[in-house]
Amino acid sequence: MIESLQRRRLVRHWPLLVPVAAWLLLFEGLPQSEIIRAVIAVACFALMIYQWIAYRRTYRGSTLVFVSLIVAGFALASIWLALNVVRYYSYGHESDNLGMLYSSVVRMQGVLIWPIGVLVMIVCVWAIVGFARWLAARVSPVH
Repeated sequence: MIESLQRRRLVRHWPLLVPVAAWLLLFEGLPQSEIIRAVIAVACFALMIYQWIAYRRTYRGSTLVFVSLIVAGFALASIWLALNVVRYYSYGHESDNLGMLYSSVVRMQGVLIWPIGVLVMIVCVWAIVGFARWLAARVSPVH
């Protein structure tokens, strides 16, 4: 029974594991190719759309809001990564339109980093509070 529950959770949440694994690899600097990074960004963004649609069918209320914030964070991070690829290929062209593109991408990434950070903080606080409530319910004696 527990094994079946764990399988269902894995099946329900597997698209979230892909961006987590991808970002861990990116932090290690493993995919050196910008083309691979672009593919990762597009694939993770598409998976987050798929994941959100799946969550809309299975969750309601505050749980849907919580998992939607997680998905939104990964989707925005994927957009940031795709912009980073554009930034890489447009660097060093100050005199033409690519220089303007580079400057625009740098500004967009600067703007995107704030909502990503806010989403991460909200999700972390929400998860900690939820875990604390769950733990308090398990520990408190029933009278």
